[in-house]
Amino acid sequence: MMLLRYFIIGLAGCLLSDSVWGVPLQSLADSLKHLKGLFNINHHEVADGGAKFIKIWQKHNLKANESGIMLSAIVRWYLNFFENLKPHQDNKTKQAINAVANGLQEWLRSDKYSSLLNDLKELENIKWDDQMIQRKAILELEVFLGQMQEMGKRRRKRNMLRRQKP
Repeated sequence: MMLLRYFIIGLAGCLLSDSVWGVPLQSLADSLKHLKGLFNINHHEVADGGAKFIKIWQKHNLKANESGIMLSAIVRWYLNFFENLKPHQDNKTKQAINAVANGLQEWLRSDKYSSLLNDLKELENIKWDDQMIQRKAILELEVFLGQMQEMGKRRRKRNMLRRQKP
């Protein structure tokens, strides 16, 4: 229940702000809503065992550059997940997947971090064909969108401060 409450708060925060990384969140809201319905994220078993992706994220005390690397790996997992999911979906779902995947790819293209090393092997081994993993992935996606948004805000502030210096 706490996970669902955290998710709803994160969703509201994301929807109320302008954008995550240049992609307007309103353009992703309908796609995310469709995917949440399709994957039945409110199913009672989704909360069993706690968060999957957030647990990996929070396992480390990440500094700014490390969090970028971790987010890059998680975003790559989502992109692989969506790519393998698309062939089995109807047109509306494929459009929703494409909208979200394009936003994630845009963030990844702007990401300056290379690749994650040994500690992200667990993330690579998560199989996207497991229905419970799929539900958890869709449930937790909004948290990572919020994290990417916060990273973008910090970068903009830092860049603005650099420009102001003589």
